[in-house]
Amino acid sequence: MLGQSPTPIAPDLNDHGTFEIYSAGKSIGTVTFDIRVRSDRIEAQGEGHLQVEQGGKTLTVQTTSNFVLDPQLAPISYTWSQKGSQSSHLSADFRSQPAHVRYKQVNGREDRRDFKLAKDVVVLDDNEIHDYELALARYDQVKAGPQVLTGFTPQEALPGVIIINYVGPEQTTLNGDKVMLRHFALTAETTQINLWTDDQGHLQLVSAVDLQFQAARKKE
Repeated sequence: MLGQSPTPIAPDLNDHGTFEIYSAGKSIGTVTFDIRVRSDRIEAQGEGHLQVEQGGKTLTVQTTSNFVLDPQLAPISYTWSQKGSQSSHLSADFRSQPAHVRYKQVNGREDRRDFKLAKDVVVLDDNEIHDYELALARYDQVKAGPQVLTGFTPQEALPGVIIINYVGPEQTTLNGDKVMLRHFALTAETTQINLWTDDQGHLQLVSAVDLQFQAARKKE
């Protein structure tokens, strides 16, 4: 797929919204997020209310995340927690090298791991949809074309390579309406995730066909 050169637009990172999350075409809950640009950092918070299938049972979980980045979008710290019938927690400190990640698992055990990550690693955690918006803000619109970055999924303790490419302007359907959005493709290993933003760089729609996953921004 050949990427086009997007019209350079400085993204407005300040954003707030809610995404409806779908798995195999069925709504499994929502994720609400808030991104705020401060004078010396960027702060992003997320709160999810999801119903997930596990072991033939439907579990209701609540997740919260707090992500702090420097003005150049390099990660500083990240915390994530899950409450419900199974609770867990993780925290990551990216200021050190290697980065320190601490996990408190659902069985109550604590696990400490260190990862050698690039200073500007892109954090893309499970169901933290706004992480994709922050990742797209790293895309160099002037350079254009496919761009290779280092990614890290804290919940899975999984570092790897990601490729972001601008596909072009595209009309798509969002909440039953036809809208013109900017289409990006993010490739991680063998999975392609399609991302659509408005002209301010605010994420509107996420789709991963292979994973039967979709997230659509709700009308406010």
